Amino acid sequence: MSFVATLPAPLTADSRRFFAAWHSWRHGNLLPERRDLDTKSLGDLLPRCLFLEIRGRENIYIWFAGSKVREMLGTELSGRNYLDLTTPENRQRRAALLFAEAAQPCAAVIYYWLRDGGHGVMPVELVSAPMLADDAMQASLILACATPLMQAEQAIVAAPQSYAEGEGLRFIDIGAGTPPLTGSLLLPSQQVQ
Repeated sequence: MSFVATLPAPLTADSRRFFAAWHSWRHGNLLPERRDLDTKSLGDLLPRCLFLEIRGRENIYIWFAGSKVREMLGTELSGRNYLDLTTPENRQRRAALLFAEAAQPCAAVIYYWLRDGGHGVMPVELVSAPMLADDAMQASLILACATPLMQAEQAIVAAPQSYAEGEGLRFIDIGAGTPPLTGSLLLPSQQVQ
């Protein structure tokens, strides 16, 4: 059975295409290296991608945020700290979740309800998977892809508080298990696969 066939059933077709591309870069290894990243294979998903580098507990650098991410959030994210996109009280939890994804390693899916200043809402599925820096032994890179779950009647620009915290986190086993869901993660979630 192929890796993509083992993914959780509720994932969108676009999220499955993202994982198929990521999986093709693995070349039989647990994780792909940065040099394996082939942005052309992401095709129309690339504008919805984020590429993060874990530099420390307080610094998760956003190397790349696609144009569709910028349109959805109404701000440029490239060059910013991913932890600055959440509330001060949620920074530690957000860091812990990304550290768990990289350390295990495993993939993840989480959902956001992007709201504008009025009554517009756009649910978004965000999937992510870890990668190694070239010749590294431990994952420190996370590639993510955001997929709107419905077409908004009109474009919305999300209010920052609507992407401060997601819900429904699920870790996805990529061949090394999933992290324990207790302790420093501080977020109820369910294992998948």
